[in-house]
Amino acid sequence: METLNFRPLDREDVKPLQRLFMESLSDLIRREQFEDADLLDEEVERLNTTVQDSFEDESVQIFVVVKDGVIVGTAAILPPNDIITAHIDVEPNMPEVGCMYVSPTSQRQGVGHFLIENIKRQLSANGQTAFYLDAGFPTSQAYWEKRIGPPTLTLDHYWGTGAPHKIWRCTTTEKET
Repeated sequence: METLNFRPLDREDVKPLQRLFMESLSDLIRREQFEDADLLDEEVERLNTTVQDSFEDESVQIFVVVKDGVIVGTAAILPPNDIITAHIDVEPNMPEVGCMYVSPTSQRQGVGHFLIENIKRQLSANGQTAFYLDAGFPTSQAYWEKRIGPPTLTLDHYWGTGAPHKIWRCTTTEKET
């Protein structure tokens, strides 16, 4: 197995990371059969804003997974998003783990597991014992339910009839299965 390297985002990673976002989201939207023509552009714009925030705001940390010199995964530690804060009594100073994407060609190869385990180690190093995680895409929800169990909160029909949004509260010591 090739060696995976987990590290903080560098400025020279921005363009390759934008490609990863486009590739991952295009694949996800195609698999989910979403009809919203603006969804890809809106999500990529939101992610690019988060990337820029990471260079200016110490509360936003982005990490990448590199395999053979190529970024194959990413995740961020950041303040909880508006969906989480609107629906959960957020604990003080407890971050969200978000912006988690794995290249479609690297999925089902342990990259996601490697990424979340390293993010948990980073959170522990930051003095954090727990974090929030949320998902709106059905395949993402299924992945997290399989990995970390049932969500703390399900917002039924959040994205429309039969389209929930799910939020988890996780601890850094839980071992992902």
